[in-house]
Amino acid sequence: MATVTDPTFRSYSAEEAKLYSVSRLSYSQNVHNKVLDHHTTTGGNFDLLLDVGCGPGNATRDLSLSFDKTIGADPGAQMSKAANALGGKTKSRKSIKFMVATTEEISQIKGLEPGSVDLLTTTMAAHWFDMAKFWAKAAKVVKPGGTVALWICASSFTHLSTLNYEKVQQVLLRFERETLVPYELPGNRLSMDMYDNLPLPWNSEYVKYDYDREGVLSNGVDFFGGGSFTTLDKESKDLSTASIVTRWRATNPELVGTDKDAVKVFIGELKEVLGGQDWILRGMGTAILLFKKSA
Repeated sequence: MATVTDPTFRSYSAEEAKLYSVSRLSYSQNVHNKVLDHHTTTGGNFDLLLDVGCGPGNATRDLSLSFDKTIGADPGAQMSKAANALGGKTKSRKSIKFMVATTEEISQIKGLEPGSVDLLTTTMAAHWFDMAKFWAKAAKVVKPGGTVALWICASSFTHLSTLNYEKVQQVLLRFERETLVPYELPGNRLSMDMYDNLPLPWNSEYVKYDYDREGVLSNGVDFFGGGSFTTLDKESKDLSTASIVTRWRATNPELVGTDKDAVKVFIGELKEVLGGQDWILRGMGTAILLFKKSA
């Protein structure tokens, strides 16, 4: 079954892409370490990294510090432009190459030789791919013994230490699973389900790690993907970059910015259950899928 592509990000304007780049922070070092450790212990090399669906390149820049060469590919022209504006260097101090390319085009990227990629990554993006085409192209560009790593940070949960924890959690889940549900695409559902149903290559052996599913902390202490103190103002701004919120606002333009704006209602509910506190400590569930190409 092909994944339904979301046109939201690839049609971003320059302003929207810039907002996305500053709102979406780097991912937890725990995630990067899990991917890189698996790549190392299974015999992977560190010459070339290819990050597909890289957006503004946050994960690309972090991971590139372990590789001699790095390419970031994204179908959105403005996203790619934002990534290039931010730049980035590899371990060997070479500049990261950010290019406009869809999943179907990665094997045609200029200068990318067949079987040359040591690690192919995609962060928070695979649920928008046509996975059958993705796996076919990945098989062409990844070298024997190379790694494909996909990961997703799904849903928003509050930490157990949060004031009125249960009520805050109810507000968070109601916003995602009731208010926004009419505007979700199949890709959103794949993401929320932590890639349980992501189409996989035939007869593929892989490793899947799940952390903090449904907000239940795997280590009983903190979120694997990193917990963060977030002001409600920042929470409101960050939600503006969520594709499902973008679609709600496109459908209800007359309500955007009013007291009936879905995000404004949500933030108001959070303020109420937090008793006037203007921040929360929150995190997300994390799923990491790791595949090896046969040597």
